[in-house]
Amino acid sequence: MPLVTVKSKFQVTIPARLRKDIDLREGDIMEATLMGDGILFRPKQVVDRDAAADRIAAAVSAGRPLLEDVGRAEDEIMEDTIADIADSRRDRRSRDT
Repeated sequence: MPLVTVKSKFQVTIPARLRKDIDLREGDIMEATLMGDGILFRPKQVVDRDAAADRIAAAVSAGRPLLEDVGRAEDEIMEDTIADIADSRRDRRSRDT
């Protein structure tokens, strides 16, 4: 099990093997949760929901909705779009390594 040292400003360096295993990159956002006698860090995706909603609205107003989106709620379409963006970013990151 890799060990880390707490530095003067309470910073720690996550070992390279662990960073690779979860595809953690500089600038990524992590959620910290107190778990018993330790801290659990989880990578998080941050999406500007307003910007995503604006892009969806512009795309929908520019043409007919996709057949797969007919009858679906806008919130559901937006959630799927955000998930698609996250998948695309993950794929791009894996190609960059």
